[in-house]
Amino acid sequence: MDKKNSDIKIHTYQKILIILIIILMIVFTFIDFRILNNTLSQTMVKNSILRFLGGTIFIIIMVGFHQKHILRFKNVGKSILIMIPALIISINNFPIIAFLDGRATLREPVYQVYLFLIECLSVGFFEEIVFRGIILMLLLKKLEHHKNGVLLSILFSSAIFGLSHIINFYSGLSFGDTMLQIGYSFLVGMLWAVMFLKTGNLWLTMILHATFNFFGQVMFLLGDVNGRYDIYTLLITIFFGVVVAFYSYNFYNQFKDQEIINFS
Repeated sequence: MDKKNSDIKIHTYQKILIILIIILMIVFTFIDFRILNNTLSQTMVKNSILRFLGGTIFIIIMVGFHQKHILRFKNVGKSILIMIPALIISINNFPIIAFLDGRATLREPVYQVYLFLIECLSVGFFEEIVFRGIILMLLLKKLEHHKNGVLLSILFSSAIFGLSHIINFYSGLSFGDTMLQIGYSFLVGMLWAVMFLKTGNLWLTMILHATFNFFGQVMFLLGDVNGRYDIYTLLITIFFGVVVAFYSYNFYNQFKDQEIINFS
């Protein structure tokens, strides 16, 4: 690491901005959004605001670490094409067949679907900055001279991402569902890491994350689903899972022979 990149510097105005954002987060924690007519809507709006503000703090920190190049919105057309298979995984997370044959129905007002979409975008924004933009990048730098540095960085960052979901157990989720969530979060974390390293576009990775959460949870949070995993859904899910796994593995093999992202 050269002197420029090892010289972490957060300017006074950035420190002041971080303090102001933290104050805003505290204020929003105690605000009662009475304009919204139910607790679920209030929670979604409040959580979205807190995540967007929290993610902004980490962006300021990334700039202090001389990592602002990671935030460039680049290679858009090429990145979208590369990410299409991962996007299919996100869309397939929706109970499509159950919805089409009436086993999945929306229970809450449509406006809550839009609120939930915003909340999913806030989750993608915050978590991708933390787990791919910061943790994955720090691991890659730390392990840059290791023979399997890229693989270990992807595995470790995805494991941390998966284990972070253990907090849901203490929020009321059953132990079995929590373990399942940790497992698939680890797997999709690897997928998003590979997509990010291949494209260098963290913003589109945020969208992948958001769409995965949205399609996978919207009907279960705001509707009723009976018999999600019919035989056709299982076969389709397995098929797409295997195809995208080989697709991602092919990109990983390319990482050995080319520069992933310009870290300097």
